[in-house]
Amino acid sequence: MTIKQRIRAFQRRLRQALSGTSFASPKAAHYDHLWSETVTLIPVRSDPANRQRNLELAVAALQGLHVGPGQVFSFWKSVPAPTLANGFLPGPAFSRGKVIQDVGGGLCLVSTNLYNTFLQAGLEILERHNHSIDPYGEARFFPLGRDAMVYYGYKDLAVHNQLAHAFSLRLELDEQRLKSVLWAPEPLLESPRLESEVVEQWPAPGPEGMPGYRTRTRCWQGGRQTYQDFSQYAACECGYRHWL
Repeated sequence: MTIKQRIRAFQRRLRQALSGTSFASPKAAHYDHLWSETVTLIPVRSDPANRQRNLELAVAALQGLHVGPGQVFSFWKSVPAPTLANGFLPGPAFSRGKVIQDVGGGLCLVSTNLYNTFLQAGLEILERHNHSIDPYGEARFFPLGRDAMVYYGYKDLAVHNQLAHAFSLRLELDEQRLKSVLWAPEPLLESPRLESEVVEQWPAPGPEGMPGYRTRTRCWQGGRQTYQDFSQYAACECGYRHWL
């Protein structure tokens, strides 16, 4: 982890403390109504052990989070800093249009899964970032335009519970998939309708490359549009099959 990351993380924590925001925290709560769930298939790699370890640490930190009315879920408020000292290992990550090895690599699979679960619950997305490239193509583990990249100190996934009741977050993880579920004390009367579309596309830079995209994701609920976000992915020189 770089010094800049540590400084940015400290600055973010300070802003959060000064804002007086109430954040989600672990709490034993059992609710009967399933509001939303997302299942993410874990992409196959030749060296999955490190990534799996990173996923396990994140899931353990997020398991049982209680998001009360008015509270904010923050990925990095709940998940420890991705360092070797905290048990995280080098794994695949994207940086400036390329695939690299970075400590904590693979955590974006968890944040992407959660982003989709929160979207389907109709909660307010405060902060979300897309990846710089889309090397997976049709093998991607998320609908195009609905990923959520996290980078410690710089980019977070933050969600506000603007509703009048609480939620309990539960996760299940094995070597093939990750599942997240939001439970609530009240039933969901109308599920949000989600739509993601490509609004612009750029050609791949070569026969082995992947195209770039600009996408728009929208959400409707209660007869009105409640959410809109744009994502942009640069064209890249090589696809997912080159770094298996």
